[in-house]
Amino acid sequence: MSNIWAGLILGIGLVSGWAEEPVSRIGFGSCYKPEKSTPLWGKVTEFDPQVWLWLGDNVYVDFLDGKYVKANLDPKAFEKGYQRMAKSEGMATLKRLSPGHTMAVWDDHDYGLNDAGKNWERKSEAKKAFTDFWGGEERADGVYSSRDFGPDGKRVRVVLLDTRFNRDDPGPNGDILGAAQWNWLEGELRRPGAELIVIGSSIQVLANQHRFEKWGNFPKSRDRLFRVIRESKARGVIFVTGDRHNGEISCQKDSDVGYPLYDVTSSGLTEVSSLREETNSLRVGNLVNAQNFGTITVDWSLPDPVVSLELHDAGGNIREKVSTPLSQLAPPKG
Repeated sequence: MSNIWAGLILGIGLVSGWAEEPVSRIGFGSCYKPEKSTPLWGKVTEFDPQVWLWLGDNVYVDFLDGKYVKANLDPKAFEKGYQRMAKSEGMATLKRLSPGHTMAVWDDHDYGLNDAGKNWERKSEAKKAFTDFWGGEERADGVYSSRDFGPDGKRVRVVLLDTRFNRDDPGPNGDILGAAQWNWLEGELRRPGAELIVIGSSIQVLANQHRFEKWGNFPKSRDRLFRVIRESKARGVIFVTGDRHNGEISCQKDSDVGYPLYDVTSSGLTEVSSLREETNSLRVGNLVNAQNFGTITVDWSLPDPVVSLELHDAGGNIREKVSTPLSQLAPPKG
């Protein structure tokens, strides 16, 4: 498979000085069938992101000839999928971004099997194909990654979690990340210097009342995630998630980490659920049942920078928006 994007995306050769530019516009999305055309990419261009995050289902390896297959056993399945991705509108739109300013993690359909976890027999093939395409560190246990953007005092850290490679079957004691990734995540949260930490997860973290995939299906892991954030005293943590073919913003005001937690779900870039409504007591505003992408903007010019979280549709409308001073996303002192 052509390595055209490797080194330009996740596995960056650092460019002197690039990290010092303050990042105030981050775009993100998930659930993309690259063979489909959508006016959404024109709206992404208008937003002009400085950083873009692919949050999973970036290509559907298990979607062939217009239908899903239980498992695509074609030896070249991943190669063919990323060939489609390389030629897509999405990649053409984002090619203007600086090296290292596009990041990606996978979900089940680019992992290769619906709802799959650590027992997927082709997971090593999937990992190699992912890394060949996106670049990035060759990890033995998945495709998680982290990058810092911006100068001291205006630094944003993006942490992308792998919710597939080490994931147990769902259950009260099921694990999602695996021991090495948990240790790595704790280190990234404790590492000083970030004013805002964006944690990308392919599946929703906060929404917990629907019957589909979510961190809530792994309550021990979910509790551990909140505990690690709390004990690290990390400030400015915001979740961005995908998977659902709907968009929404969730907020847990009385969270276990000591300040409100937000989860912005952007899904899908091309895929839209037939499910028009569902219960989510943490939702702020309405469910966005339309093609959408998410954005994070930060107004660093203010004494107390304001973070805005938005969902945009293909018509150029901001469907949902929440803004909060960065000072409100800090753990209690003491």
